[in-house]
Amino acid sequence: MPYQIRPARHADCAALSQVGQATFALASPPDSAPAALQHYIAHHLQTEHFQQHLLHPHKRLLVVEQGGQVLGYSMLDLAPGALGIAAADHLVEIARCYVLPVAHGQGAAQQLLEATLARTHGAVRLTVNELNARAIRFYQRNGFAKVGEAIFPCGDERHCDWVMVRAPASP
Repeated sequence: MPYQIRPARHADCAALSQVGQATFALASPPDSAPAALQHYIAHHLQTEHFQQHLLHPHKRLLVVEQGGQVLGYSMLDLAPGALGIAAADHLVEIARCYVLPVAHGQGAAQQLLEATLARTHGAVRLTVNELNARAIRFYQRNGFAKVGEAIFPCGDERHCDWVMVRAPASP
């Protein structure tokens, strides 16, 4: 059964929260304290947070689904904060791109990323944990290159993220 990619709706917010909660630890360092992960989840990945994102003028959420089941989502931030890295500041950011483990290696993440990139113009940035080798390889295969590092606060912990940029596609 093929994947469908579409803009997120308010009715999706509970499913988006479930995906975020199920995948956040996978995107974090393996030695992250459970309390730090739970703190982040409680303050950023609840249903009401996704409802707020859908109302935000600079956020764009897409879902990837199959057979009516939400398997992942991406979120573009059209006006993200500065990171202090000239090559990345003032670029649109893929703030999130998560797919449930059941869909890993099945093409869902690739289709979601391509659909997300199709909604951007020019270069785009993202951050990924420095220890998330699988995601780093995925983004490198898709034209992203490391341009610096940023600190990601997660509860009481501070994680090191790679800041990666993808140049615009040639016409």
